[in-house]
Amino acid sequence: MSAAAKNSAAYWRIAGMSYLKYANACGEVVRQSLKEPFLTQAKARETVYYKMTKYAEGKAGQSVITEVLPK
Repeated sequence: MSAAAKNSAAYWRIAGMSYLKYANACGEVVRQSLKEPFLTQAKARETVYYKMTKYAEGKAGQSVITEVLPK
């Protein structure tokens, strides 16, 4: 990469990171800087869960949470 291209490139690209890794790192820093009660609210939103809905005869059945992944 030429010097001119390096100067105009995004910092995450220069650091050898993908944009997704960069965005996750930035979000982590912001969440760590929060004070209560915002810290608790942000941690509650970090939890990831998967919901499954079975379909029968073209109609949706009841949704069931199949897995919860706390961060």
